[in-house]
Amino acid sequence: MTDDRRDTSASDKSQAMSDLAPRLDELRARIREADRAYYQDDSPTISDAEYDQLMRELREIETAHPDLITPDSPTQRVSGEATTGFSKVRHRVPMLSLANARTPDELRAWEQRAARILPDARFSYVCEPKIDGLSMNLTYERGRLSLGVTRGDGAIGEDVTANVRTIHDIPAELKRGEIDIPEVVEVRGEIFMRRADFEALNDRLAEEARVADTTPRLFANARNGAAGSLRQKDARVTASRPLSFLAYHLGYIEGMEPRTQSELVAWLRAWGFATSPLMRHVTELAEAQAYADEYASRRFTVDYDIDGVVMKIDDRWQQQELGYVARDPRWAIAYKFAPAEGNTRLLDIVVTVGRTGALTPNARLEPLKLGGVTISNATLHNADEIARKDLRIGDVVVVQRHGDVIPGITKAVVELRDGSERVWEFPTVCPVCGSPVTRDEGDAVAYCPNSECAAQQVERLIHFSNVMDIRGLGTAVAERMVQQGLVHDVADVFHLTEEDVLTLPGFKKKSADNLLRAIHTSRAQPFSRVLYALGIRYVGAKAAEIIAEGMLSMDALLAADEATISALPGIGPTIAKSLVAWTRLPQTHEFVAKLRDARLQLVAQEGPAPAGDRPFAGETFLLTGSLERLTRGQAEQAIQSLGGKIASGVTKTLSHLVVGGSPGSKLAKAEKLGVPIHDEAWLVATLAAHDALPGERKRLD
Repeated sequence: MTDDRRDTSASDKSQAMSDLAPRLDELRARIREADRAYYQDDSPTISDAEYDQLMRELREIETAHPDLITPDSPTQRVSGEATTGFSKVRHRVPMLSLANARTPDELRAWEQRAARILPDARFSYVCEPKIDGLSMNLTYERGRLSLGVTRGDGAIGEDVTANVRTIHDIPAELKRGEIDIPEVVEVRGEIFMRRADFEALNDRLAEEARVADTTPRLFANARNGAAGSLRQKDARVTASRPLSFLAYHLGYIEGMEPRTQSELVAWLRAWGFATSPLMRHVTELAEAQAYADEYASRRFTVDYDIDGVVMKIDDRWQQQELGYVARDPRWAIAYKFAPAEGNTRLLDIVVTVGRTGALTPNARLEPLKLGGVTISNATLHNADEIARKDLRIGDVVVVQRHGDVIPGITKAVVELRDGSERVWEFPTVCPVCGSPVTRDEGDAVAYCPNSECAAQQVERLIHFSNVMDIRGLGTAVAERMVQQGLVHDVADVFHLTEEDVLTLPGFKKKSADNLLRAIHTSRAQPFSRVLYALGIRYVGAKAAEIIAEGMLSMDALLAADEATISALPGIGPTIAKSLVAWTRLPQTHEFVAKLRDARLQLVAQEGPAPAGDRPFAGETFLLTGSLERLTRGQAEQAIQSLGGKIASGVTKTLSHLVVGGSPGSKLAKAEKLGVPIHDEAWLVATLAAHDALPGERKRLD
């Protein structure tokens, strides 16, 4: 009887996991697509609040069913990914993201979690406005700037050294004086654009376009302006853009260690960096809450965009003891502001067609000034969203700037209706090609099934150009190429001649040669990028990497079934079904033949085999308490260099707990579970025996 109940329970658990898998796949796919739009394309597609809701639901499912967590889940990694325009660099110390709090209760819960780990500790905090910009890691060797790398996915970022050297706020050499200069130090901060500078830049770009008689390509907001300006291939263009930088943290540091976050910031100032003049040290959480409330009310008086307040526990040893959970530090949090909102009139709803055929309704609004930005458009996502909110043409609607970037409509002001409003109906045919619209059961999105639809051709071409880094092939050029019949699918791009390009408006011989050269250079992009660039539904950048690594070639992918593809780590049935549907289309094999004829990379290059014979391979380590000889980062890096892994908490499978001074609750838990416990002297001796001991740190008296 007991065995029967156990079997039934296991069966129920298996069924529950099977039922949840499609929703997990959908959540992860939507979050990855949102990450790609925000971090790579610098063009957000959903609001911060919607993103947080998706992430919250994903965390809840994974918490309840830990067996469903995958290593590449968005909950296990930092959002963003290194683009292909610049070489990739691995961070010595990962650049992590921050967990969010939106209410006083959530902020108190954050402090309570820290207090459970350090029950006898008293916390003080450093608070500063959260800049809506681009995170940057600057490496200085012997005081000179040697490397500038974006956050990327937290582990690997983009090398933009030549461009950051042009930013006046970033010193080429650290200022020498009262604070020693480390042999190597990573300074972290935010590159951003002040509102006045952003408006002046857009005015200048508009005037340059007017003089050249071309369509102006303006930035949607200051963050887009900063990101787009930093990612220029020509550093002279970056130098001409009004970029600013504020420093706020350290990554790797050799030979020194600040005692507190406040002292860390003082070091940054002494070395010549600008830091936030609005930063404040407080001794109670209530003061931190008051600081957040203050800047929520005066957010638009700050001369750059802020979307919240960052709060950090001041004591660095407490930071090290609290450590990290998944991708977030336990000792810091972003307190996000409520969206700014106002009322305006909904003038019309216009449907656009994306590269996969997805039909997206968009609101056309009576212009509304909100948070220093004039809003005239907002996304409505899908027909169900419009019906749920009962939005009608002519309604007065409430508009919010979510995360101070993406505008969204929260509701209609029903009380102001006068009877002239019109109910809007979703089109039954594609507004571009006239094909009957399809919508799968349970799917919120409707699609145009015609792959030859001109709108899809344009959007696929734009996406392909962005992913493959084809400079000069922007929206306007893609539209004209399709209109003139020069390009029917992305493979046609590789057969364009100089004569073809010169028929496009605005092209002269030099610009045509530049475009053709960029097209030729893109042939070197790896198979994973090619696969992502094709715009197959649900196949984002990370999924494309996993598939390319697992299948190794396009030929193998074309022959694979759903079971084979979905068995790849992190690839669920939704992505597998979409891929197989694509490979089974009659025109796909002909299209792949054209890609092969264009000499694109359709075979994955094999990487180096993992080194499984290192001394600590297969062993897990956790450090607790304050170390004397090494910094926490140095110790963990040395352990990882020998093949060991750093655990996030004490479990019975932990191989080693290394204990320093004033250890927290981890020591008692390890003793209870029988985990091997060592002091710092053991770790130092073990690292020295394997020639992996880093240099000693220097602590200021």
